[in-house]
Amino acid sequence: MKNTNPIIKNASVYVFDLFKEKLSGDHVYHNYPHTLQTVKACKELAAAYDLSSRDLEVLLLAAWFHDTGYTRSYEGHEAHSAAIMKDYLDGEYKLEDIAEIESLILSTRFDSVPDGTLQEILHDADYISIGKKKFTRRAELLRIEWERLLGKRYSAVEWEQEQLNFLLSITFKTEEALTLYGEQREDNIRKQRATLEEVKEAGEKNQLKLEKSGLNKPPKLGRGIETLYRSVYQYHIDLSSLADNKANIMISINTIIVSLIITLFGTGFTFSSQGELGSVRFVFPMAILLLSSLTAVVFAILSARPNITSKEKFELANKQSSVLFFGNFAQLKLQEFVDQINLLKEQNEALYDSMSVDIYHLGSVLVKKYRLLSWSYNIFMGGLVVTGIGFVVIMLISYEVA
Repeated sequence: MKNTNPIIKNASVYVFDLFKEKLSGDHVYHNYPHTLQTVKACKELAAAYDLSSRDLEVLLLAAWFHDTGYTRSYEGHEAHSAAIMKDYLDGEYKLEDIAEIESLILSTRFDSVPDGTLQEILHDADYISIGKKKFTRRAELLRIEWERLLGKRYSAVEWEQEQLNFLLSITFKTEEALTLYGEQREDNIRKQRATLEEVKEAGEKNQLKLEKSGLNKPPKLGRGIETLYRSVYQYHIDLSSLADNKANIMISINTIIVSLIITLFGTGFTFSSQGELGSVRFVFPMAILLLSSLTAVVFAILSARPNITSKEKFELANKQSSVLFFGNFAQLKLQEFVDQINLLKEQNEALYDSMSVDIYHLGSVLVKKYRLLSWSYNIFMGGLVVTGIGFVVIMLISYEVA
């Protein structure tokens, strides 16, 4: 059907050029052919109503522009379509007519309820494919478009269910559409329901075959993953042993230093012939060494101190902790502990999850241990440096005075 109205003719050329230049190839459904189909359906349905030339023109302009917004954005394309239409008609069309075309375009939103004959005609024309035999083929194009542009992926069952829901949710609003396409829509619903049942049945049969063949069983974890867990456990144990050895060194050294300083202060020490007055000069560096050694040994003891954790039953059940971790089973009775271990033996995934949680908590303990040990070494090193500097300064001052 050719356009005799110059305004409609020019609009159709503009929309064609717009789609050709700015619409991506991924729009395999919402493209020029769909728009052309909508325009033709509007003409077909409008012929049954006594529309004025002005109303028909407004309706066809809305049909031509209703999907142009896809050239800008997929989501909320209706608002963009209205904006494109207003930019095109601005200054050459009545404002009240532009406003009505805008309301027609916005009425094509999926959740919108058509209001009035023009909106109902545009609604039915936009969804005219649900009443045609080629509905399934057109729907496949929409599926491809969603996959490419929206990243939506459906299984066979999910897609057939989606299409059945779509057919049931969309109904024709005009009497003419119901007369011409209502019967085919109902036939499409029946066919879609049958297709859905066939796909479900095929999926169930395939699942049974997989179960019989054992192909759907989760793959067994090989020695590689076991070696991984074994290596990580050994690595944590070695790090813990190394931290304890370093803590013992700090405890031994600082304990000796503290003992010597206390002994010197307790017996009254002298470092020069001036007697007690000469000894006072060395009180400050000795006090610094004493405090730093005491602090360092405290942090070293905290690092090496045994720490028994205790987790509640619900934490073990929710996999927030591992029954394998030392101390976590302290709140469990013997039979409860045995039951937990039996569950791990029956479920490989649960076993490895428990081991992963165990390794995580071992790592947390190591982080705390090494942080305390680092503080101990840093304080000891700082105390030694300050004490050494203090002794040097005092000796230099003493020689200058002498």
